[in-house]
Amino acid sequence: MSIVVYSNDTTVPVTDLSNIDSDQIVNSDYTNPLSATNIQRHQANTDDQIDKHIPYRLYPRRFPILIIFCLCSLTSGFQWIEYVIIQNIIVRYYNESLPSAEHTANDMVTWTSLLYMVTYIPLAFPAMWLLDRKGLKVTCSTGAFLNALGALIKCASVKPTRWWVTFTGQFICACAQSFTLGIPPFLAATWFGADSVSTVTSLAVFGNQVGIALGCVIPASLVPDVDDLDLIGRRLQILFFSVGAICTLVFISMIVVFRRLPPTPPSRAQAQSLQTVEQNYGKTLKRLICNRWFLLLLLSYGLSTGSFYAVSTLLNPIYLSYFDKQTESASRYAGVIGMLLILGGIPGALLAGFILDRTKAYKIVTFGVYLLSFLATLLFTLTIQFHKFVAFFTMTLLGFFMTGYLPVGFEYGVEITYPQNEAISGSLLNVASQIFGLTITKLQEILIFKYGKVFWSNLMLCIVLAVGTIITGLIRSPLRRQQAQKGPDVLIVN
Repeated sequence: MSIVVYSNDTTVPVTDLSNIDSDQIVNSDYTNPLSATNIQRHQANTDDQIDKHIPYRLYPRRFPILIIFCLCSLTSGFQWIEYVIIQNIIVRYYNESLPSAEHTANDMVTWTSLLYMVTYIPLAFPAMWLLDRKGLKVTCSTGAFLNALGALIKCASVKPTRWWVTFTGQFICACAQSFTLGIPPFLAATWFGADSVSTVTSLAVFGNQVGIALGCVIPASLVPDVDDLDLIGRRLQILFFSVGAICTLVFISMIVVFRRLPPTPPSRAQAQSLQTVEQNYGKTLKRLICNRWFLLLLLSYGLSTGSFYAVSTLLNPIYLSYFDKQTESASRYAGVIGMLLILGGIPGALLAGFILDRTKAYKIVTFGVYLLSFLATLLFTLTIQFHKFVAFFTMTLLGFFMTGYLPVGFEYGVEITYPQNEAISGSLLNVASQIFGLTITKLQEILIFKYGKVFWSNLMLCIVLAVGTIITGLIRSPLRRQQAQKGPDVLIVN
C-alpha cells in the first residue's frame, strides 16, 4: 500500500511527473479515462513504497482546450438552427424535391432541427461509453469529425433538386452532437479548479448557445426572402462553404491541442472522485437511475430545456403568425428575436455561474432561475401580440432565465450525483431534454400548422414550465461534491 498526498501547495514537487503524463499512457492497462492517471501510475511504480506528493495543479493547456471545444459546440449549434430559422425560404428553394403539400414540406424542414433530438437519444449511450473508454480527446474529436463531414456534404446540396443531400448532411451533423453536448461539466471538473467549475461549465455550454444565436441571425441576414432562386442558391452556397471550412479547421485544431486528461487532478473533489468511484459504465448508469433526486432533476431539466428547444425550432412560424408575414423583412426579424433569446441568456448563465461559485447555493439558484423562466414565458405568451418590440423585450427576458438555466442544471446534476462521472450525468440530462424537446415541438407544431393555435401552443409551454418548477422544488439532495471538497487530502492507494 502507498499513500498519495494531494496538496493545494503548488510548490510541492511532483514525483516522476514525466511518468504520469496522460498522453504517454493512453493505452496503459493501469488506467482508464475516468481514473486519476497519477494515482494508477503511481500505484504501478511504487514497489519501494515511497509516498508521493502531488499538488492540485492547473495547466495552461486548459484554456485552448476550452476555446476549441466552444468553437466546436458553436458550429454544432449553428447548424442545428440554420434551416428552421429561414423555414419559409428553404421550403421555396427546395420546392422541387420537397413534398408538394405545404404542411408536409414545412414538416420536413422542421425535421432538420428535430434530427438533433432524435439521434441524440440512442447515440448518447455509445458516446458515454466512448468517453468512459477513450477519454475526452477521442470523444470530442469524433464529434468534430462528424460535424465537419456533414457540413462538407451540405456544400454539394445547393440545387433545388438536392433536398435529400442537404438532409443527409444535416443528419450526420446531428449525430455529431451526441459526442459533445454532455461534455461541459466533465471538461470543467477535469481541467479547472473547484472555485471556477460552475463558471467554466457556463462558458462551455454557451459555445453552443452563441452558435444558435449566430444561426438565427446569419442565415436570416445572408439569405434573402425573395422569389429569385438563383440568388437564394448563391447565398446558401456562401453559407454552407463557410461553415464547412470552419468546422474542418476546428476538427484539425482539436486533434492537435486536446489531451485525454491533465497529468494531475485540479481539485480535491476531482481527485477523490477519480479515486473512489468504481469505474464501470453500466454500474454508473444504474447508480444514477436509482438516485431519486437525480430522476426528479431529469424531469425538471428535460421539461425546461425541451421547452427551449421547441421555442427555438418554431420561432419562425410563431413570429410570422403575428408580424410581417408578407414582408421581405419577416425572416430577418425572426432571426433577430432568436438571437435575443440566446444572447439574453449569456449574462444570465454567467451571473448564475458566478453566484454558484461564490455561494454554492445550488438549490436556491436552480429553483429561482426555473421559477423566473416560467414567469418570463407567461409574460411572453400574454404580450407577444402587442408589438414586435414588446416581443423582442420579452424574448430577451425569457432567454436570460431559460437559456441561463442550462449550465445551472448541469452543475446541480453534478452535485447530486457526485462522485459519478460528470459527462454521464450531463448526457442523461441531455437525453431527457431531447425526449421532451421532440415531444413538445411536435405538439406545438400540430397546434400551429394544423389548427393555427399559436397562443395555445405558447400557453402549453407555460403549463410545462409550471410543472417543472414544482418538481424542482421537491429536490432535497445534499451537495455531495461540496462535502468532498471539504474532506481530507490523503487518498490511500491499495
